[in-house]
Amino acid sequence: ARTISWQVNDGSGANNLSSAVTSTVAVTAVNDAPVVSGAGATLAYTENASATVIDASLTLSDVDSNNLTGATVTISGNFQSGGEDVLAFTAASGSNITGSFNNSTGVLTLSGTTTKALYEQTLESVTYQNTSDNPSTSARTITWQVNDGSGANNLSSAVTSTVAVTAVNDVPTI
Repeated sequence: ARTISWQVNDGSGANNLSSAVTSTVAVTAVNDAPVVSGAGATLAYTENASATVIDASLTLSDVDSNNLTGATVTISGNFQSGGEDVLAFTAASGSNITGSFNNSTGVLTLSGTTTKALYEQTLESVTYQNTSDNPSTSARTITWQVNDGSGANNLSSAVTSTVAVTAVNDVPTI
């Protein structure tokens, strides 16, 4: 709370100041959402390639929290289910981040309370792999979002990257 004192002066010599009165201003903090920025990269992925990092240029910030509690990375556009499109990650050393990929929904869910820097490092390790010998060549949209776990306004705005998939003509067999 802030206390403000008010006095007026009539400029007429002695006893020119009024008695002081006070007002109180109550300040209520509001949780600011975390921010993911730097996304927007396009990964050029070719059929049969190994798992490849999607976007190593992400940055995370949160003006009122040093830690994050979770993140999601979602193949939100042109997802091919059944194990064709796969996301994976490597947790940053020293973090307690755990996660799993749901190959029915295309969502990689990460959880564990740790620093923004360790979440950033972990998100920058997220890879895409396509396991099909006849993949859809529709570009995949990858959506990134983080959570600071602080009640209302705890989710960042979603930002996206793109995975462009190129099919390779496989040699016929006899």
